[in-house]
Amino acid sequence: MRRLLYSCLLLFLTGPAGAATSQQDYAYRALLSESDQPLQRIELPLDVMLALTNARLSDLAVFNEHGKQLPHAVMRTPEAVSEHTLVLPFHEFSSFQRQNSKIVTRREQSQQAGSISELRTTETIAVESVRKDYLIELAPAADTPAFDRIELQWVHEPANQLLELKVEVGNELDNLRVIKQRKTLTNRASDDNAWRSIDDIPRNHKYMRLSPINAVTRFELQQVRGHYRKSEQAPGLTHQIKPSLIQQEQGEFYFFEFPSEVNAESIRIIPSTPHSVIKGELYAGSAEFDTRQRINSGFRQHNIDDDEVKPSKPIKLPRRNLDKVWFSMNPGSTTAPLVELNYPQYEVIFLGDDNGPYTLAWGNYENTLAANDLAGLVEGNLQQAQQRSTLVSLAIIRESGGIARLTAPTELPWQKWLLWSLLLAAALVTGKMSFSLYREMNGPQKT
Repeated sequence: MRRLLYSCLLLFLTGPAGAATSQQDYAYRALLSESDQPLQRIELPLDVMLALTNARLSDLAVFNEHGKQLPHAVMRTPEAVSEHTLVLPFHEFSSFQRQNSKIVTRREQSQQAGSISELRTTETIAVESVRKDYLIELAPAADTPAFDRIELQWVHEPANQLLELKVEVGNELDNLRVIKQRKTLTNRASDDNAWRSIDDIPRNHKYMRLSPINAVTRFELQQVRGHYRKSEQAPGLTHQIKPSLIQQEQGEFYFFEFPSEVNAESIRIIPSTPHSVIKGELYAGSAEFDTRQRINSGFRQHNIDDDEVKPSKPIKLPRRNLDKVWFSMNPGSTTAPLVELNYPQYEVIFLGDDNGPYTLAWGNYENTLAANDLAGLVEGNLQQAQQRSTLVSLAIIRESGGIARLTAPTELPWQKWLLWSLLLAAALVTGKMSFSLYREMNGPQKT
């Protein structure tokens, strides 16, 4: 009987904890466009960001057609990196190289009186050959970027022989230093760029010199291209708020609350009057005005659109959770400015199971820890998985469990009170059973 009761209690205790979540546990949902790729990703729009209830973006999930939650991870959208090439000028220089001496034999024949005579003379001469060196301009202009590699196009003879070069760099022609004593190149077709390129180039150098060091009879450089990568700023999202003017003992302040638990990274305060500059103090807190903390002393913002004026820089916000903001402005500003909050762009990467279409659901105040984490399931790291994934899009956003899922109720409903009461009763019964078992095991032994 005790064993049966214990099993029932154990099943009761573990049942609620292991219950799977469903789409109805989240405030909103949206179908995803279909793709047959296993790794897929979604760029979270601003509407989704503002409805999340956890700063770690843990209150969202991806479900398959049968309502099963799929492994996922939330990551920032990385900055875009693009590949670029630039044709570089170069200059040709010729040098004479003295090699080993060579024996030359001359023959002269003459015919006289029906007989032929031959005169043979042998002479030892010195041999000189012309070798071509090339000087490449690595910085033909002031804004020339640093190169990851230099790709060469050339011809040399004999063509089936490897070309070996000495590579030097420097900022002065008479003060070049060797970076590759022997660089081997070949003109044969290959997908490997290293066969035709020079990499590991030190930065901030003006010149590169190429000198053949093996016995090629001809070396003609035709084109030089510098390869470099350019990083664009990572994408972000902006949300605009109209602050309200409030009166405090210390004076007048503009006030607003952050619209989401997801932390904004920076803020811009945009003057309402065109071509204006405003100054002030910025405060933030999580309670009343008296508990505020100054997060920027003497900010300066403007909306002047002129090529001669520096852009108005956003004000960086602290990482700690602050949900209320107050700021003051210089006297004479009678119209409320516009506040622009800047958020990073986030993506959800998930692992499909061929049971689409998939649904993204979000907004659940009870989800404080991410479930079904994708890390550890994919080959490589999450950044590599993010690069391999296929971008899909959200369809129309619809309510799922409703906006009640965004805020915890002020009072516990009677169902939860009953559940907690049953859990407490189960704990007391389990404790009593354990104590009784302990007494039986440590009591006097019957003979």
